[in-house]
Amino acid sequence: MTDDHDAICTNFAIVRQFDDPDRVVAIRDAILALDSRAATRANVDQGLETPLTTREAAALFTCLQKNGAATQSATDERGFAAYTFEVDPLEAGRVLTQQAAAIAADSRSPQTDQNDIVEFVATLPGGFEPTSARVRSVPDIASTIRNQVFDADSSVRIANPYFDPSLELVSDLASLPRRGVETHLLTRETADEEGDTRTTLNKMWDLIDEEHRDNFEVRDLYRWDEKQGSQAFATHAKIVIVDERVCYVGSANLTDTSLSTNFEFGVVVEGDIVEGAATVFDEVFEYSHPVDLPI
Repeated sequence: MTDDHDAICTNFAIVRQFDDPDRVVAIRDAILALDSRAATRANVDQGLETPLTTREAAALFTCLQKNGAATQSATDERGFAAYTFEVDPLEAGRVLTQQAAAIAADSRSPQTDQNDIVEFVATLPGGFEPTSARVRSVPDIASTIRNQVFDADSSVRIANPYFDPSLELVSDLASLPRRGVETHLLTRETADEEGDTRTTLNKMWDLIDEEHRDNFEVRDLYRWDEKQGSQAFATHAKIVIVDERVCYVGSANLTDTSLSTNFEFGVVVEGDIVEGAATVFDEVFEYSHPVDLPI
């Protein structure tokens, strides 16, 4: 956690999730009133009139972590929003005050009346300090995907070639089938015994109770051309489609470096156009090889 109590926030996950600055101030006061530095969604709720939603909790703790006000101290199989964090009260006060001020100033891009909305998202390089408010306000990819996952009602489609089994997002994805969300994951080279993909998929499978494993389907798109001695084709797309209404498309693999220190870029699209993305995904998914878990 940082010791610079005058630092300007570089992550604005709370600004993206909350519309009411008074709500953020109330959360700040609830955290500052805690008897210890250990913060969970449950004990923050005790100081609020209206409990945190899953998306609010995810945005809160993501923002505190990314801005150096909290560190993760314990995980929970229910997902990131239920983790325990060690919070620096002064830093949390700084971060949440800045987030509330940003909301009050309406620093976000104005909404339009168009049916389809497009927003840029990014992972900024490690150590990079944005000089403009516009760059500082660009949502980070990790928070964006996590919020999409928490908001899923019926279906999530994921295409990604590479995974990090230690990533917090892995537990969040495993929570989807457990709450009845149909989850389709398209990847590559699952037969590779040395790759992290196999480890990640087996970890997710273990986190899903037997009753809900039918909600989780994995397919592998990869072919090696023996004659040419090279790859014929493979999954290279990085896509997350939620409920056929919101879609992330970008450069980031679901690995720690891609979601924390690399320079990665993408877009989030909302609206009717997402149905087209879901159709493309579904046809490629059906073409791909089914993977029997555990591997």
